[in-house]
Amino acid sequence: MKTYVATNNAGKLRELKALLAKSPLQIVTPRKRFELDVVESAPTYAGNALLKATALANALRDRHLSAAVLADDSGLEVEALAGRPGIHSARYGGPDLAWPARRAGLLAEMRGVPPYRRGARFVCALVLIAPNREPITAIGEVRGYILESETGTGGFGYDAIFLYPPAGRSFASLSEKEKNAVSHRHNAAEALLATLHGIAGPLLSVPSSAVSPGAEPRGEAP
Repeated sequence: MKTYVATNNAGKLRELKALLAKSPLQIVTPRKRFELDVVESAPTYAGNALLKATALANALRDRHLSAAVLADDSGLEVEALAGRPGIHSARYGGPDLAWPARRAGLLAEMRGVPPYRRGARFVCALVLIAPNREPITAIGEVRGYILESETGTGGFGYDAIFLYPPAGRSFASLSEKEKNAVSHRHNAAEALLATLHGIAGPLLSVPSSAVSPGAEPRGEAP
């Protein structure tokens, strides 16, 4: 099923393409970019993902295009910061702040915090809207710790300061294949496809192994 993604984040789009490469959701990129001005005013990740998905679905309808839309809203929650930056992760410290400065600001807030209080989690909410269907929402998370300094050059967003304990490395130090096998976005995609497998019927046929953590992206920040 042809599916447009409601994001301007190249990192998210790349990961979603890789994760869903073997699924019935065919991620497509429009020739002409949709200019969506979505105010992320909901108090939850799922609520903000729904706002973005609905905006793109309306834009498709205005162009007389029939396709599914997928939206992602995600963030980093730090225990010592009472769950901040949370739903404000992409704008934490200021909407125009560059990502290195955003990460540096968060690390400054965590200066002196002992290891046992540096727990954190990434959360991802995915919302899928298919034509003439109710929205489907899936949530995924992954737990780890905030490092004392940046490590690794891969990934995007807060990956360089997020330690994934089973690997003993930051998300930015993992390969795309490694990260896509364990990330919050992987877990959300897996939950989404499991839901589709249970309710799809005539909508689409979803194989149980549709999530592809090792798939390489085909084409083109938490």
